[in-house]
Amino acid sequence: MYDFESVSRLNGYIKQTLKENPYLTDISVVGEISQYNVVGGKHAYFNLKDDQAVISCAIFQGQRKLLSFTPEQGMKVKVKGSIDLYPSRGQLQLVATTIEELGSGDLHEQFNKLFEKLRKEGLFDASHKKQIPILPRRIGVIASGSGKVIADIVNTIRKRNPHHDVLLYPATVQGAECPPEVISGIDYFNSEKNVDVIIVARGGGSYEDLFCFNDERLARAVYASEIPVISAIGHEPDYTIIDYVADVRAATPTAAGEMVIAAYDDQKREIDNLAINLDIAINQVVDSRRKALEVYKNHKALHSPAYYAMEQQAVVKELRTRLESSCTRLVEQKTSELNEVRVRLEALNPGNVLKRGYSYVCDNNGNAVESVKAVKLGDDVNIILSDGRLVGEIKEIGNKDDGGENNA
Repeated sequence: MYDFESVSRLNGYIKQTLKENPYLTDISVVGEISQYNVVGGKHAYFNLKDDQAVISCAIFQGQRKLLSFTPEQGMKVKVKGSIDLYPSRGQLQLVATTIEELGSGDLHEQFNKLFEKLRKEGLFDASHKKQIPILPRRIGVIASGSGKVIADIVNTIRKRNPHHDVLLYPATVQGAECPPEVISGIDYFNSEKNVDVIIVARGGGSYEDLFCFNDERLARAVYASEIPVISAIGHEPDYTIIDYVADVRAATPTAAGEMVIAAYDDQKREIDNLAINLDIAINQVVDSRRKALEVYKNHKALHSPAYYAMEQQAVVKELRTRLESSCTRLVEQKTSELNEVRVRLEALNPGNVLKRGYSYVCDNNGNAVESVKAVKLGDDVNIILSDGRLVGEIKEIGNKDDGGENNA
């Protein structure tokens, strides 16, 4: 029996044994991801399971950033790596170097799945796309630092307009390293704010060669860019996810160079035309003002002020006559309306009603007696006539319909 003396020594021995075992240092295994968590934006920890067993896994930050997709709960994947022991907890785990989504050979299925996901989220909506500036001061290009693509773009821009700068951010444009490096270029230009437009470009290739531009993280970086992005991936028939997310898609990198800046001769011609139109417009305004000045200069008010004053007096007199006539008509109209109101008021005058033989009854306080219920036998009442007042005593109270026979 061998005495390890401590748990840490035992775990250290197991860890070393695992590292020395050639069957456990370079393996691959297929399973379903569960409980996938990225801790602090760095390392990711998850379980890999089948219908009978589960193993703990980890993928560290460097390798995780090289993944061409984002692992998710329930994905069936192939994990490559080595078996290791986490000594402090005595936990056996598979440390992954790469993770492949199962069925990665069916790239079209992956493309369609990601396309639908991003479309539903609105990443392709035209309302989000930004305008390409007409005269960018500096153009940012994310492409391979060597090769024909960057040379074609620069030459195209220089031929069209030699007065614009091009700033290259070199990046790998194929394989697992492509998405993180292109994302890094987009982040760089957006943080430095040193370009007015970004071109992401690579030349033609097979569907598999271009597939790195169907990366979800890259698509979201293009969508989030505050600087307009032109996608120039492959040739005319080639379409990738970032072609749909970008603000503008160019059929080829050369087409992107033609699109990003107008030809110098065309710009000069347009400016010359605008200058001509401006001269014409200015001359028209000057002529219009000159004619108006001629009219004012020849006005009789300047040559014969007295005659002009007499004309204005005649105008004032005519206006006064019209004003007086309007005032007279208005007074007559209001007088007629007032008389009509006076007649209606006279008809409603209580004194005039009394003159026609009517009277009204009130109590000693002057309150009108409107009902037999307001008085009782023996009360004094005043009977008001048109020419005086009578004082009486209530001797009898009868209802309206009994002719006074039912006495209270």
